[in-house]
Parts: sequence; structure tokens; C-alpha cells
Amino acid sequence: MALAKRSVVFAGLAVSAAIFGTPAQAAPMVTYTWTTTSEGFGPHVSAPSSATFEAPLSDVLAGVIPQSDISNIELTYPGLSFDSAVTSSIGFDFAAFVNPTTGAFVFHDDTQGLAVIAFAGTDINAATTFLSILVDNPVSGKVADEFNALNNGSPYAGFPTAGFWTASFPALTPVPESSTWVMMLLGFSALGFGGYRASRRSVAQGNRGSLSG
Repeated sequence: MALAKRSVVFAGLAVSAAIFGTPAQAAPMVTYTWTTTSEGFGPHVSAPSSATFEAPLSDVLAGVIPQSDISNIELTYPGLSFDSAVTSSIGFDFAAFVNPTTGAFVFHDDTQGLAVIAFAGTDINAATTFLSILVDNPVSGKVADEFNALNNGSPYAGFPTAGFWTASFPALTPVPESSTWVMMLLGFSALGFGGYRASRRSVAQGNRGSLSG
């Protein structure tokens, strides 16, 4: 009987562990990847930049990515070395506007937008080696996006080098709803209780057999 009771308790504990012991999942992120479409000027225009960054899926679905939510910025350019990467605002909205379905940036105002910048040194204001790529709106309105690479103040590639960002949405893993966990708990409890009743019947039949003998 004690064994049957323990089986019920263990079943409940197993489901409780599944409910409360599941580690919290990180918020899903959308990855943006840069593609160069035209070369600018400078000695290294044949080896264009590569760049990626991430933004929360919730921001993209809402159609606005705040500057502070952009993370995991990675910018590279052959021949240049960078120490840090940051975002920079253009104008005063401090956000990039996107199509919630495709993640494509929406160029709604030439005087507003963001850029991602990688630079050498500890202070971006003093850096003369850097790579900057517009994320949202162009300042001049001449191209959809453009990047500028300088090495000690000399151009590696610059305006009007252009390209675009592509959004890659995460593959979401469905998480069981609370009602599903409740049904699982009830199911395990029913199995445990069934085993408990079967054990009692076995003990009762064994006792009757001993008495008749």
C-alpha cells in the first residue's frame, strides 16, 4: 500500500518538475544580415563588408525596433580591425521602423533613422578607423542604405556604396499551455491511483486466501 501511495506522489512530482523545472527560454530574436549591392570608392571596394545584428521578435512584430534593443552587432571588413560595435541615432526617434510581416525596414523619413558602427579604440568620437552601415533611413535620401569604411581617416569603401538588410525570423518551438500541463498531471495521477487500487485488491485477495487456507 505504501508503495502504491509513493507511486502517486512520484507521478505528481514528475509532472511538477516538468512544469516548474523547465528553464526559462530566451526571448526569440530576429537576425538581420547585410548584403552589398553596389561598390563605392576606395582601394578595397571589391571586398565589401559583412554585418549582422539581432532585434527582439516582439519589436519586429510591433513594427518598431528601439535603438536600445539592437544587440549582438557583428561588422567585418577585410583589412580593418575593430574593438567595439554600437548603434548610433540619426534624428530624434531613436528607432527603426519595419514591416511586421517581412522585417524589411520602412524608409518613412529621410531625417530619422539608425546606424550600426564598429570602431577601433576605446572612444567612438576619437576613432578614425571604423565601419558604419545605415540601418533605417538614409540621411541624403540618395540610396536605401549605405556603408562607409575608413582606415586611419582614409577611405576603404564609402558613399555611395549601397546594400540592404534581410531579416531572418526564428523557428519558434511551441510551448505547452497551462491547460496541457494540467491534463498531464491528471493523467499521471489517474495512472497512480489505478495502480494503488490494483495493489489494494491484490492485498485483499491475498488476505482472503490466507484465511481460507
